[in-house]
Amino acid sequence: MSYKAQLVVRARNKEGAAIIEKVKEMASDRGATYSEMAVELLGRGLNADDALDSIIEADDEEEEEEEEAETDSASPAPVIEEAPAPAPPAKEVPEHPRAPLPAEEAGPAVDPELPPEEIIEAYLARREERGERAAGRILVDFFAEAGPAEGGQLKKLLQKEFSDQDYETLMEPIKETEEYSTYTERAIFGAPSPYSQVN
Repeated sequence: MSYKAQLVVRARNKEGAAIIEKVKEMASDRGATYSEMAVELLGRGLNADDALDSIIEADDEEEEEEEEAETDSASPAPVIEEAPAPAPPAKEVPEHPRAPLPAEEAGPAVDPELPPEEIIEAYLARREERGERAAGRILVDFFAEAGPAEGGQLKKLLQKEFSDQDYETLMEPIKETEEYSTYTERAIFGAPSPYSQVN
């Protein structure tokens, strides 16, 4: 059985239009359609995966109970409930082979609040001195604090500096980091950077 639904998104202000453009950019980066990307992001925002899993499990349990009730009425043999088997331990996702180095191994820290142009200069210098993984730490630290405008500007500068293929290659391990994932959610849902608020 296939399910079809339609999502129409319109923006009434500049911020909404920027979010829509960001979703389109993300979809393009991943080779997905705008609709697929929007549904995925909505699902993340609403924790739909967890809710959907629990709904499916509840439906499956109801069906099993109904089948057991029918079987019980046909044969009055007692039903012995078995303890559920322990869940297998969660498998750790292997780290990307070109994952950015930890901060303590990547070299001197670069202030992530520098303008994107200076971040690019620092990235290129670090890449030349210590390699792609050490330089990747600069981008990860930047995205940990960047807002949508700064992030978009940095990406455009990288795309000017590198070919499309090289850009995709260098961004692949960055996009797998928790910092980038948080940046993406912040860019989509308009939440402020955790470091932008004055204490």
